[in-house]
Amino acid sequence: MSISPPNIEAYQAANRAQRLAAHPDKPVWVSANAGSGKTKVLIDRVARLLLKGADPASLLCITYTKAAANEMLDRLFARLGEWSVMEEDRLRAALAALEVREGSDYSRSDIRAARALFARALETPGGLRIETIHAFCARILRRFPLEANIAPGFQEIDESEADALWQIAVQSGLIEADQHRPASLKTVTLAAGGYGAEQGLKLAQNKSDLIWAYFDRCQGDTARMQAVLRDHLNAPEASEEDLIAHAMGDAFPVADLRAALEILSTRTKRDCKRTANALTGALSARDPHQKWQAYKSLFFTDKDAPRTSLFNLPSDPLLEDLFATKTLPQGREVQRILRLSEDIKAARTYTRTWALIDLALPMLQTYRQLKAGRARLDFDDLIAFTKALLTEQASTDWVLFKLDGGLNHILLDEAQDTSPDQWDLIEALSAEFFAGKGAEKRIDPRTLFVVGDEKQSIYSFQGADPGRFLTERQLFQARSLAAFNAAHLPDMQMSFRSCPEILDFVDTLSECGDVAGHPYM
Repeated sequence: MSISPPNIEAYQAANRAQRLAAHPDKPVWVSANAGSGKTKVLIDRVARLLLKGADPASLLCITYTKAAANEMLDRLFARLGEWSVMEEDRLRAALAALEVREGSDYSRSDIRAARALFARALETPGGLRIETIHAFCARILRRFPLEANIAPGFQEIDESEADALWQIAVQSGLIEADQHRPASLKTVTLAAGGYGAEQGLKLAQNKSDLIWAYFDRCQGDTARMQAVLRDHLNAPEASEEDLIAHAMGDAFPVADLRAALEILSTRTKRDCKRTANALTGALSARDPHQKWQAYKSLFFTDKDAPRTSLFNLPSDPLLEDLFATKTLPQGREVQRILRLSEDIKAARTYTRTWALIDLALPMLQTYRQLKAGRARLDFDDLIAFTKALLTEQASTDWVLFKLDGGLNHILLDEAQDTSPDQWDLIEALSAEFFAGKGAEKRIDPRTLFVVGDEKQSIYSFQGADPGRFLTERQLFQARSLAAFNAAHLPDMQMSFRSCPEILDFVDTLSECGDVAGHPYM
């Protein structure tokens, strides 16, 4: 059985997209499905840059994991190694296929240069820069430790060592909180359910960069921090308990609701009975929370979503005044309860968020001190210090100037998993590629290559933001149009990991129910 692309035009379009993405002279942003050849295109592009004469030290390829970086290095060196010993005619054909040229276009000196790339890459000081974002940051910080305000002999710590230091900070922090922050400890523990306070504290650790930025912005002033948080959440001054107590107490329209209940009690429709039962429960309850739970069921579904049509009730001026939903303005109780619900959510969010920050800050401070005492940086530190070095420090311009002279091509893999802080780093490094001398270098253009797929973003817990990926794509397009009058945004949509024949085989096999006596599904 022969297996061929089911749609020749689609297959050719996929090849065209790959060739454009690998073009060494063009800045390119690629949207790529799983199995569409992202790694192949990255290797092709690096190989073509090297063939074009780019200094291996001027390339920076950033990917998300060490495994991906090692795979790219292995595949690139395997290809360059094959070229170094390949028979001349075969090498001409391989180069022609890669660069979409004729084999006869290559001179003897071109062939010698291609064969020498393997040794040239091996001899590059520090090796080819195909690395994770954290490895890149560590390398930059070791080059500029004083400018970054860190210890020159710092060491990175892995997750296990970081977790061990964090546990030390948490255990001492929980003892302190039990004595001095019992309310915050109780709130965080209850909010975490059966997972305990440490679950919330782990979240705070993962978002420590945001908490420290918030702390620095407010200069550590507790009252100011609370005010900023309350304003950001649009939270009322009253607590959740006070809001419910007032809404179900002094503000509760008892007389009107009793009158409405009398009208509903004479009706037999299901909606009338449901409404009457809810009003009876709310009017008879003594505890404000019980009253609220009974009353809110009129306005919200079991999933806490506002009812789009609250009642199918008989036309009555009082009922419409209280409960109308299909006219504007809505009934006054509808408006009041919807506002109340939003205020309760904001108040609850404020209380829980502030409790977590209040509980976590001393632990984050202890964790920071433990790392500093050992001259250690964790992954978040590497990103934070490098971002500050390239965007905020007094020496930023000088550092970028030093980096700018030796960095001509940036390739960003798995871009959908890049966090906002990491995007800031990439922008700082590549801004000159689209402006000034960077845009005028037509003979040897400096290029940015980005590949990713927002549908595959799985690292939101580490700060990845698919929305930022789309924003950066729009920014890349605007910058490319302004600098080069063209924007290259190929879509690599075809997956090469399967074909209809294989999928049909899997479908047929799954319908059998079992294979050799063993359940298939």
